[in-house]
Amino acid sequence: MSRSIWEHSQTVVVDGVSCSVRTVGTGSREVVLIHGIGVSTRYFEPLAERLARTCTVHAIELPGFGAMPAPRRRLTVKEFGGIAAAVMRILGVRDAVVVGHSMGSQVASEAVRAAPELVGRLVLLAPTINDRERTAATQMMRLAQDTLRESPVANYIVISDYFRAGMRWYLKTLPSMLEHRLEDALPEIACPVTLVRGSRDPIVPADWLSRLAATGQDVTTGEIQGEPHVMMYRSPEPTARFCLGETSRVAR
Repeated sequence: MSRSIWEHSQTVVVDGVSCSVRTVGTGSREVVLIHGIGVSTRYFEPLAERLARTCTVHAIELPGFGAMPAPRRRLTVKEFGGIAAAVMRILGVRDAVVVGHSMGSQVASEAVRAAPELVGRLVLLAPTINDRERTAATQMMRLAQDTLRESPVANYIVISDYFRAGMRWYLKTLPSMLEHRLEDALPEIACPVTLVRGSRDPIVPADWLSRLAATGQDVTTGEIQGEPHVMMYRSPEPTARFCLGETSRVAR
């Protein structure tokens, strides 16, 4: 996008590590966005702008990603989730819709486990990691396949964010992402959960979404036709409807 849509930005320090929160909108309903590995809040901008019509939207930029410095020590997915939960407490959110994308889905699930009292709905966009392809080599291959299906602008944002984060921090984070099992976290989440994939996403196949949904207590699934992994960048409108619980059918 040519301009930033965020109206407010603040840095938050939790347990000695820094993250940031970018906010847009003034609605009474609150949405918290959590990005995936290597990237930043930038690819959420079209979705955040759409959600901000009726909601207050907070996008968390995790330690080591985007403009945030990398901590000296490695952080696990569970620790990222604890940090996100602490940020939500600092923001004072209540009954929030927590939305995670890709690895952000794993982080979001841990944030909800750490602070269930703050969350009304959990939305996992392109949730990783497919339990039948839990290796670095396979995930890299799927990422390469997905790159061929993304728009040039989405690829530019993702790839430039990877360079900003740096390979060292990416590789420090990757093992925990591969080890974390979303299918073990989901049964412990009591709030309604929505799982969404793009119909052309090679990283998150339909059969994985079905297996994952079967592990939860109150889970619905959806699919956005024609979209790959970063479905919310080019299709913010149908993605927003899933986030707000306005549809439970396949979006087109």
